[in-house]
Amino acid sequence: MNNYQIQRNKLKLYINKLLYSSIIPLLAKGKISPNTITIIGFVFSLITMILISQGYLLISGILIIISSIFDLLDGALARYTNNTTNFGKFIDAVIDRLSEIAIYGGLFIYFINDSNSLLIIFLSAISNQLVSYIKTKYESIGIEGDIGIFTRPERIISLSLALIIGSFYLYIFYLFMYISILLALISIMQRIFHGYINSEKK
Repeated sequence: MNNYQIQRNKLKLYINKLLYSSIIPLLAKGKISPNTITIIGFVFSLITMILISQGYLLISGILIIISSIFDLLDGALARYTNNTTNFGKFIDAVIDRLSEIAIYGGLFIYFINDSNSLLIIFLSAISNQLVSYIKTKYESIGIEGDIGIFTRPERIISLSLALIIGSFYLYIFYLFMYISILLALISIMQRIFHGYINSEKK
């Protein structure tokens, strides 16, 4: 595990400790289920898709950040209440993919009359989804898949910044799309190599 991975894991642990000492106990007392939080986060993603399609890029970028907070809360709440289930993990993974697809769907609608932009968005969507697909396939055979420099948190940050800054300077949006494609391709190669090395050990 490289230094970047180590630092990212430390940040995850810090965020989880922060959640466990603040909002998570309140959610547990309110008997709110992790799956409920997952669905609420997905609803925010659908609202984001609609807003993006209508050109409200700034508020859409902010809503992506809000919906990602729900993505943090559902897993943390499940662990805190000892309520982790295979079905919950399945739903969480599916909703994560659908949320990203919804955001890209909104971008497709917004840029529907711009073929060059559609191509860039398509390549970004496909490469980013492939990063997640490789992770899922490796984890299904017992190999750690959360490897690489462009995991879901980085992708969410990239998308939100692309929309927030891109709402003022559209060329920044395209720059983030190109960067997301490049980083996704690097992550794909990292995950394939990591999976190959570890599958040989099994």
